[in-house]
Amino acid sequence: MPGLTSHVLIALLAVVAGLLFAGVLGTWPRLAGPGVQRVALRVLALCAVQASILSLTFVMVNRSNNFYSSWSDLLGRYTGGGTLAAVSHGATGSSALVSVLSTRSVRVPGRRRSAGTLQTVVIRGELSGLTVGGHIYLPPGYRDAAWRPRQYPVILTIAASQLNAASLYGAGRLATSTAMRIVAGRLQPVIVVMLPPSVRSDPGCLNIPGGPQAALFFTQDLRTAIGSGYRGNTQRTRWALLGDKSGGYCALQLALTNAPMFAAVVVPPGNYQAPPGPPAWDSSPQLRHQDDLLWLVRHQPGQPISVLFAGSRTDSPFFSLAHAPMRVASAPPQTGLWPLAPALDWLGRSLNADGSS
Repeated sequence: MPGLTSHVLIALLAVVAGLLFAGVLGTWPRLAGPGVQRVALRVLALCAVQASILSLTFVMVNRSNNFYSSWSDLLGRYTGGGTLAAVSHGATGSSALVSVLSTRSVRVPGRRRSAGTLQTVVIRGELSGLTVGGHIYLPPGYRDAAWRPRQYPVILTIAASQLNAASLYGAGRLATSTAMRIVAGRLQPVIVVMLPPSVRSDPGCLNIPGGPQAALFFTQDLRTAIGSGYRGNTQRTRWALLGDKSGGYCALQLALTNAPMFAAVVVPPGNYQAPPGPPAWDSSPQLRHQDDLLWLVRHQPGQPISVLFAGSRTDSPFFSLAHAPMRVASAPPQTGLWPLAPALDWLGRSLNADGSS
C-alpha cells in the first residue's frame, strides 16, 4: 500500500476520483427516474464520488501539514520503534524519533554557496506519545567534516504560520533570516527548530489532565530527539525560545515553568493571563493559577530566564512584577526586509552569555 504521505497515493486517489466522477456522469441518465432501486443507486454513486474527493483532500492536507506520517500513526497503532530517515551527525542515519520528509538548500542574496539547509520533519515524543510535524534549519558548515566535534545551540521557534511564505515566521523566510545573520557574523551558527503551538486540541503547550502532554513533548521529548538525531547541545544555556502571536503564550509558559531548560525567550507584548483556546482547567482554581503567567511571575520564585518583549507596547505588567534572577527587556518593532534580525541577534547574545559551545 502506498505511504500516507506519498505522491503515489495522491495520484492514485486523484485517478479514482476522476474515474468515479466520469462514471457517474456517463451513467446518470440510466440512473434517473423513479423507483427505490434507482434512488439508492444514485445515492451510492454520489456518496462514492464525495468519499473519493474527501479522501484526496485529506491526504493532500495531511501531507502539507504533517498531521500523520504513516497509516499506523493515523490508526493509532504506532508503538515507538521503526527506522526512519533522520540526520545524525551530519549524515542520513536511523532514528525512531525524527523523520525527515524533505530537505532543501537555503540561499541568501549575494552568496553563491548554500547558507544552510531546511528540512521538513516529523518528530515523535517517546514520553508524551505525541507526533508533531515541523521544520528544522541547519546552519552552513553543519555537514562539513571539520565541524563534527561541534555541538550547536538551538532556537525553538513556536509559530502557527510555518507554511505561510509571507509570514516572518514562515519556515523559508525564518531560515533565510537566520542564515543572513549567520553569514553576516551577527549570529553564531545555530539549529532552529520550528514547530506549531497547537498540539491536537491544546494550543497552549500545556500538560492537559487526562489529555495531551504538550509541555512534556516540548521540554523533554524534543530535547532528546534533537540531542540524539542532530548535533544539538542539550545544555540549558544553549536553548532559547522564539514565539509569534500564536505561539507567544506557549513559548513564555515553557520558559517560566521550565526555566532550568532554557536561557532566553522572545515573544510579542501581552498579559498572558490565560492560554489560547478553551481552558484546560475548567473549575480548578489551582490549574487556573498555574496557567496564568502573570500569577506565576508574581508568586513563584524568580526564574533564571531572560525575556524580550518585541513589539510596540512597553506597558506589560511583567516589567513591574519580574524579579531577579529573571531579566525582562523590550524592543521596538522593526521594519525592513528582515525585521526579526534584532530578535535573532538578541537570542544569539543570550545563548553566548554563559559560554561558547
